[in-house]
Amino acid sequence: MNNKERLKTIIRVTTAILILAILIIFFYRLGRDKTVSTDDAYVSGNMIMITPQEDGIVTTIFVDNTQLVEVGQPLLALDKQDFEIALAKARADLADTVRKVKQMFIHVCELEAKKRAILADAIQAKLDYEHRLAVVSQGGVSQEEFEHSEITFRKTLANLDVVEQELKSARAEVDHTTLEEHPLVAQAKAAFKQRYLSLQRTIVRAPTRGIITQRKAQVGTSVQAGVALMALIPLDQMWVDANYREVDLQYLRLGQSVTLISDMYGSKVKFHGEIVGLNPGTGSVFSILPPQNASGNWIKIVQRLPVKIALQQSELKKHPLFLGLSMSAKTNVEKITEKLQTTKTPLYQTNIYENQLQGVEEMIAQVIQSQ
Repeated sequence: MNNKERLKTIIRVTTAILILAILIIFFYRLGRDKTVSTDDAYVSGNMIMITPQEDGIVTTIFVDNTQLVEVGQPLLALDKQDFEIALAKARADLADTVRKVKQMFIHVCELEAKKRAILADAIQAKLDYEHRLAVVSQGGVSQEEFEHSEITFRKTLANLDVVEQELKSARAEVDHTTLEEHPLVAQAKAAFKQRYLSLQRTIVRAPTRGIITQRKAQVGTSVQAGVALMALIPLDQMWVDANYREVDLQYLRLGQSVTLISDMYGSKVKFHGEIVGLNPGTGSVFSILPPQNASGNWIKIVQRLPVKIALQQSELKKHPLFLGLSMSAKTNVEKITEKLQTTKTPLYQTNIYENQLQGVEEMIAQVIQSQ
């Protein structure tokens, strides 16, 4: 082989190597552009702190750590005696108020009758006075008798004015209202409802379905309203916080699909999610002592940004996840959207407190009717 042929062979080999390298780089970048992965991902979710709404002494504990509870299930109970006594007093106050308001209405009727009687007396006194006035100058009646009739007439007018003022005052207390709607009765009814509600709150119930953890409550312990006694982890309120490197954020957008693998279940079980949010700052920014990089020995460190990934409820029911579990996340970055997700509907809610006053109106009506 001469030098010319050797040179052509070298050129062909070099060209093939270059083409192969270009193809490798192209497919590598093509594959990289489609997916972004991270092993720095963990399961997050809501942790509901169970707190009593009233002060009291714990008498019963119905659940313990790791136990699954349903919505509205009793978790613990407080001593009811003080609350029952307070409710009985509120019932008595309501009955007493109803009687007093009834007396107000009766007092109006009494004053109206008294006004009619005094008005009749005033008409009679006026007639007597006018008759005597016509004949006193002719000696038909004595001057003393005439003066007595005049005084009687003026006295009845004064009495009529007094009863009219009393009637106005009495009517002001009951006008434009009924016995059930009177402000004093409404105030007593509100106090009764509050005591009834406090009694119902001696039973602390689960606001949602989940698993109990961190139980601190003990039987016989005096507890205060608002102090956490245990925690509840809803299994259907889980998501993943994946910490992607800042160099990968240029590819991530809301709505992109994510494939996740949990260390708990292994690679055979795959979870499918969707990016629903990017935190507005890295973890170091929100730490107690944010880093200050103004020193002379500064070293650049690649930061990571938490990305929130929503999970499918059907997969969570089949393979439940728990807070803090490690996950591997691979995001398909082909889909691109810049629109932030907003919602006008509640994300989480409970209805266990809606029926706490059930039956109280019937009790109030019974107290009013019995008076």
